[in-house]
Formats: sequence, structure tokens, C-alpha cells
Amino acid sequence: MPITADVHRLLRLRQDNAAWTLLRADTAPAILALLGRHFDHGTRRLPAPELFARLDSDLQAMRDEGLDFPRTGQAYCTEWVRSGYLLRRAAAGTREETLEPTEGAFAAMAFVANFTSSASSATESRLTTLSTQLQALARDSDPRTETRLTALLAERAALDQQIAAVESGVFPVLDGARAVERSAEILALASEVPADFARVRAELEELNRDLRARILDDDGDRGDTLGDVFRGVDLIGDSDAGRSFSAFYDMILDPARSSQIDEWIDAVLQRPFAAELTQDQRKRFRALLTEMETAGSEVHSTMTSLSRSLRHFVQSRHYEEHRRLQRLLRSAQQSAVAVAKRRRPFDLLDLELVRVGMSIESVTALRLHNPADDLVTDPVVTNEAGAVDLDELRRLVRESEIDMDELTDNVAATLRAHGRATIGDVLRDHPATQGLASAVGLIILATQHGHAIDGTEDISWVSGAGTARQATIRRRVFDPMSDQFTARAVPEQTGVPR
Repeated sequence: MPITADVHRLLRLRQDNAAWTLLRADTAPAILALLGRHFDHGTRRLPAPELFARLDSDLQAMRDEGLDFPRTGQAYCTEWVRSGYLLRRAAAGTREETLEPTEGAFAAMAFVANFTSSASSATESRLTTLSTQLQALARDSDPRTETRLTALLAERAALDQQIAAVESGVFPVLDGARAVERSAEILALASEVPADFARVRAELEELNRDLRARILDDDGDRGDTLGDVFRGVDLIGDSDAGRSFSAFYDMILDPARSSQIDEWIDAVLQRPFAAELTQDQRKRFRALLTEMETAGSEVHSTMTSLSRSLRHFVQSRHYEEHRRLQRLLRSAQQSAVAVAKRRRPFDLLDLELVRVGMSIESVTALRLHNPADDLVTDPVVTNEAGAVDLDELRRLVRESEIDMDELTDNVAATLRAHGRATIGDVLRDHPATQGLASAVGLIILATQHGHAIDGTEDISWVSGAGTARQATIRRRVFDPMSDQFTARAVPEQTGVPR
């Protein structure tokens, strides 16, 4: 292939590929940061209103730092959908839409992540993975009995040697640094799964469009395609992308395999080196199988829906109406080409055309107006203002709120009396007038204006129903120097009302 062909191919790719256009955009750092923040570690799609609200919050934080992003999150999402960075879908069972990154957006995020990752590009774990896969490929693709048997015997001998070493108690154990490196490599491979699923879904949807175009093409092989669909052949499921994904989906749904993967994950997280993993890495290990099962189920549902829709399109004879409309459009185009040789677009015609237009709206967008809704039928009643009963108002407030002022006064009084006070000391001097709410309020005050000490203590109170309750809590001592309590001592010492 000449070099010019490669150049033109890459020029078209630079113009049409969403990943390339995203990386070339002036606002690429902001777009990648926002998408990476909300679509990472298993999150593949979000309801559109939720994503709009999240982006609005992020954009405001960016503006506070002096960055120029004047538009709303919804406006930017609309632009990203138009540019091919986000994909808008209708959520099943609801009226709202969802947004998810396209295959190109995932590819751009993975490309940039390679620059910020601290892992080396040539780690021992990666080389081990390559050699293991290469060995398996060479063995499983070998049609010769002799060489394949020799390879299996060599593997068995190596396995017997490892068994003997384990039985003797002398065997190597993967150390912390190498184990953490291998864990990072596993998670790096798992991070590529969302992009793989997006690519499979895009291939299935492209195949669906191609099959429908072949059915409508008068000059193509529609007879073969129609015949296959009428015979019940699943053209989407039997495609290369469909067969490859089905094999993967069957594997992750295998109960034995799933149980084994769960056991492996539990075993890895119980190893001593797991303490060196970050909290995010441990969380990703826990969610590894669940994320693959969920994403796989979504792609499988898409493949099933496309297959069912294509079969219905053919068996309901809807394709015949589409084909007739296509012939009419092509006939109009051919006539326009023939007329263009004699008449120019700006020539005046002695023909008056009546333009017909119609506005298409969803029925659910229509709202009926009932004039009776605006009529007031009930007589207007004027109520005279009465005096406010402060005691009754205080009682109503105490039914729904913890009286922190009362509890603070109780703590201050106990501190003045004893010089030192725990929650149990306060409750012994001042019974809990609000029951459990008083105990909870004292715990809050001790947490905010005190410190924990060794040991536990029993506290008791009487519930609103008159039942005695008791609980064992960790001992906490109130800080006698806290302004929260020293300020309360002033009114009682000086006689100044609060």
C-alpha cells in the first residue's frame, strides 16, 4: 500500500474518529476530566437529569477557580452528543433519557490514563500474562497429537514439581510489591472492559443498520437476507461480534466460573499484601465480577432487542412500505437530475406551489385545560389572630427536635458541681426529659466538645411510654474549658437572664 493511501486514511480518521477529535479539542482536558469523574469504575451510563446536575456543580467549581465555562451542563452534554462523545438512549421502563460515553470517548480516556498511570509499561506481570496467553494459544491451536501431548506432559511435570515443593513446605510466595503490581495489572485490564462493551454494542447497531439497508436495497442480496430472517436465522447473534460476545456472556454467567472468581477475589483481598492496596483498588476488586455481569447483561439485552426488532421488521411486512418509499425517493432524485440539465434552481416557474407543513408533537406533551380548576367554590373564611402560647410552641418543638440548650445547661451544671462529667454523670444529675433524644443529644455534645477515654459506661433513661431503657456506650468526658459550657455558667453566677 503506498504511503499516500496511509496518509489519506489517517486524515479521514482524524476527521471522523470521535477519540481523535476529542483529543484535538481545545477543551479536551476539561471534557476528559468531567467524563472520567462521572463515568469510571463500572459506571457506564447515568440518567440525563442526574448528569446535568452533577456537571452544573462541577462547572460552578471550575468557574470559581477562574476557568471560563459559561454554559450549563445540559448545553455541554448536547454539544458532546452532537460531537460523538456521548450517546443518548431512552431508558427502558421510564420516560427519561440516559447518557453514556461512546466507544471513542472511552478510547480517549484510556489513552490519557496511560500518561498518568504510575505502572511501568513493561512490568513482570504484563510479561507473564503475555507468555501465558501465548503458551495457551500455541497449545490449543496445535492439531498434531505428538507435539500437543508433549506440551501437556511438560505442563504436568511442572505441576507435579510445584506440588512436591508445596508438600515439602519449600515454595516461593509472591511478595508484597510484586503482588501489588500484578493486582494493578489485573485492574488495568478490567478498566478496558467498558470500552470493549461500547465497541461491541456499536458493532451490533451498525450491523443492524446494514442488514436493514440490504433488505431495502432492490439491487442487493435482499433475497438471501430476507430468506434467512424468514427461516428464523439470527443474523445479529450469528455475526462475528454476536458470537464473540455470546461466548463471553456464557462464560460470566456460568455459576461454577462465577463462584470460582468470587473465591479468588476473596482470597486475594485476605492476603497480607492487600493492605498495601488503596481503598479504591479494593473496591474495584469487589465490584469486578458484578460490573462485568451487569454490563454484559445490558449488551446481551441490546443484541436480543435488535434481533427481535429485525425479525419483526421483516415478518410484519413493514419493509415493503419502506422499500416503496425508497423507490419513490430515488425516482424523485432521478427526475431532479434530469430537470437540472434544463432548468436552474433559481429560475422562475409559472407554477404556484402550495406548501403544506405540519407540526408533530407527542400526545403526552399535550395538557388539557379545565376552566373549572380556576373557580373558587369554597367561601373565604377570615380567621382572627390569637395570642401565641409560648409553652405550647416549645412543647411542639421538643416533640420533633432535640433540646440542645437544655442539655448544654445540664452539662454545664454538672461540670460546676463535680469539675468533671461523663454522659452517665449528667444523666444521673439531670434525668432525660426527652428520653432517647436526650441521650443522643448528650452523645453529640460529648463528641463535639469532649474526648473519648478508655472503658464503657451504662446510661439509662425513661422512654415516652414510661419504659426504663439502658444502653452501654463508650466513655466520653466533657471538656470543662469548652466555650460551649463556660458561657452557660455566666447567667447562673451573675443572675443575668439568658
